Amino acid sequence: MSVSENATERLAGWAAELQFDGIPRRVLEECKNQILSVIAAVHSGHFTEAGRVVSKRIKDWAGGKEATLIPSGERTSAHNAIVGNAALGMALDYDDYTAGGHTGTSTVVTALALAEKSGISGREFLVAQVAANEVQGRLGAAAALDPSNLHLESFVHAAGAAIVAGRAFGLDKAQTTAALGLSLLQPGRTSWPAFLSGEGKLLLAAQGAPQGVIAADMAAGGMHGPNDALEHSGLFEDALLRGALGGLASNWLLDTLSFKVYPGTPYLGTIIDCVLHLARAHTIDPKKVKAVEVGAVASAVAIDERATPFLAGAKTSPLVLNYAVRYNVAAALIDKELSPRQFLREKVKDGLVWDLTNKVHLQVDEEVTRRARESSVFRTIGGADGGRRTIDFEHANFANYRNSMGARVRVEMEDGRTFEAEEEVPLGGAGRPPDERRAAVEDKFRRETRYTLRKEKMEKAIDLVEHLEEAASSHVREIVRLCCSERS
Repeated sequence: MSVSENATERLAGWAAELQFDGIPRRVLEECKNQILSVIAAVHSGHFTEAGRVVSKRIKDWAGGKEATLIPSGERTSAHNAIVGNAALGMALDYDDYTAGGHTGTSTVVTALALAEKSGISGREFLVAQVAANEVQGRLGAAAALDPSNLHLESFVHAAGAAIVAGRAFGLDKAQTTAALGLSLLQPGRTSWPAFLSGEGKLLLAAQGAPQGVIAADMAAGGMHGPNDALEHSGLFEDALLRGALGGLASNWLLDTLSFKVYPGTPYLGTIIDCVLHLARAHTIDPKKVKAVEVGAVASAVAIDERATPFLAGAKTSPLVLNYAVRYNVAAALIDKELSPRQFLREKVKDGLVWDLTNKVHLQVDEEVTRRARESSVFRTIGGADGGRRTIDFEHANFANYRNSMGARVRVEMEDGRTFEAEEEVPLGGAGRPPDERRAAVEDKFRRETRYTLRKEKMEKAIDLVEHLEEAASSHVREIVRLCCSERS
């Protein structure tokens, strides 16, 4: 960083000048996983009630034929495609997340839409995706008021999309700085009540990402933006911002990327891993369960408590249920799965699920909470209560990061039998073996696209993504076509 550069210029300049050969192979592989995971989430969101509202409204909007709505295959403008696909990707909280935020929904769908419109190669796509993920995650970490749910830092979607668009449009360092600055003129941050009330969560990325593309387009046309937007946005403390921007090009936040194999908050991962292990290993009659004792990290308990006031039995929104840990435990134990199917209206009306939900007891496990705190990229000085949060990405060791979100589950039966399981890192989480994570993501992709795609299209799409760095612009466009219904 030169003496004259500020944080905005430094981050934007790094993103504009990033080269494919400077990105480690393991980071590129994480991006390929992210593409498959996001497309799977978009497919699952298409079948939700809120997702149907989004799809119907966008079809009524005027638009060109620059890009594609997934999975319907209908052609529209790039702007509309980003809105629609980003909203569906958020519908069931089925996205991916880094230690600094939920980045994939806006990053991937923006890159797909602009690749269709502008025609970029697979290498260019991956570089844009890496740059945007790093920018989003670092800014999300620096601004986080509540690290237990980085969805609340919704402004990152505008910033990330500005970086993707800047790469797609070929912006130089000064133009990218302008694009980033312009994207942050209307920074977004939501609150827990707003997040859980209604269905607006779908629009967090859907509204932010187009804003970032508009900002990059204006910068490409010569509009000047504030080159010190990060310093004066009101979102960051100087020390946190400096800490989050450390280690650019040497410490990759994408090494912390984790993929959800179940819809819902990340804190469900290890809990549901345990529940499904027990449900599949033993004969458990849900009607004869006396109690389910769950010990989890403190954030899992806090999120369940935040969701509880919004529970309304059969009328509860899936967007709330994604955060209702006890409901998810009950549904998974009964059905031996946790998938979008557990959030359909007929399942939410099932009285057996609610009866078992009332038997689930969730409490903080101090040991797993301690391990989670020690693995976190966030540090607190002066005690956990009332302390000061710090970040130091310059000296963090992301390559060896473990997404420690441990859980312990014990099922007690009326006849006195008990079954117990424990897990430390969720399936799909950072810290699991790379081959296992790739298999988990591919399984998610096949599982969520099977209602729309023939097996041949599904497998060809996976193959193209796995060899994306070799793909010409026509092959990048082909990935989108393969991920849509036959009529596309």
